[in-house]
Amino acid sequence: MLVAHSNKNILVPFITFIFIITMLSAHAGQLNIQFENDGVFATDGNYTNGFSLAWESKPELAKLNSPHENMPKLFQFQYMIRLPLTQTQNAWGLKVSQRIWTPNNIRILTLQSSQRPYAGLFEIESHTADYGSTISQKNWLAFGVTGVKSKAEYVQTKIHDLIGSIPPLGWQFQVEEQVTFQLAYEVDALLFRSKTYSSKYMDDNQWEISGYSHLSLGNFNTEASAGLLLKWGTGLHNTFGRLSSHFGHTGNTTEVNSNDNFSIYSRFQLGYRVSDLTIEGELPYESHLDIQHQQAKAVLGMQWTIDNYAIGWSLNSYTRAYKSDDKSWYSYGSLTLSCTL
Repeated sequence: MLVAHSNKNILVPFITFIFIITMLSAHAGQLNIQFENDGVFATDGNYTNGFSLAWESKPELAKLNSPHENMPKLFQFQYMIRLPLTQTQNAWGLKVSQRIWTPNNIRILTLQSSQRPYAGLFEIESHTADYGSTISQKNWLAFGVTGVKSKAEYVQTKIHDLIGSIPPLGWQFQVEEQVTFQLAYEVDALLFRSKTYSSKYMDDNQWEISGYSHLSLGNFNTEASAGLLLKWGTGLHNTFGRLSSHFGHTGNTTEVNSNDNFSIYSRFQLGYRVSDLTIEGELPYESHLDIQHQQAKAVLGMQWTIDNYAIGWSLNSYTRAYKSDDKSWYSYGSLTLSCTL
């Protein structure tokens, strides 16, 4: 018991230490805090809450066959397992995150074998990125844990107490503890970008259409997706590829050549999910849920960068995760706050 208690106490200081060492090695970068919650749509179920604290380095001109000198050794191997791109800037970063899933009805104290189980995931993740004006790529490496050690029950209970919401009653039936390992890769390619023009409210604005594909492999989930992104705003060539379908990824927009930029975007994607630990994970009861393999998602959002600060907001809708779910679509809101260090 003493060992277990000690391990829990050193987890947060250890992660904080990794963050500080990484940021000090680069002497710059952008810090991002992201909140996701379905309460925006007056619901509480399925994917219900997400939080991430992330940092990405200042983008620097990439070398074709080797990582930038300032890139820490921890990231150099990860950077090498990528496509060789030219005319890009490279960046790297770290993220700590937590996500929470629950049944649609959290008022029920007894188990709900026909509903999505309670599940939480705590992760620490590293990434490297190449950002160009017409093509970009990112990869991620993440380690995590599900079950009690994810602290999902603790966080949701405290938040609901704070806002006076319904207390979740079924966390004793959550997906059991398992260490997770994930690799993911995403590539963005520009299809069309208009010339800049001036309007009544904004100068030098333009619009673009790009395509992207995302692949995730691991024991938490394995899936592939592809989509289209329609974006309108300013400085699009400087911020191309900073948006992502990967949870918690926010590209550095406060340290690009043109700091002030604004954009509105809409994203549509289709995918195929092979596995999902939040549905198929070990449970203290027998579950008969079958994964809904075909997936779809639609996003409407905005990004605004002013000097050393940035804000992002989006509304996200996605299809059911398991076949017997009586709801076809779910939605949540996402808010990201960023600043230059």
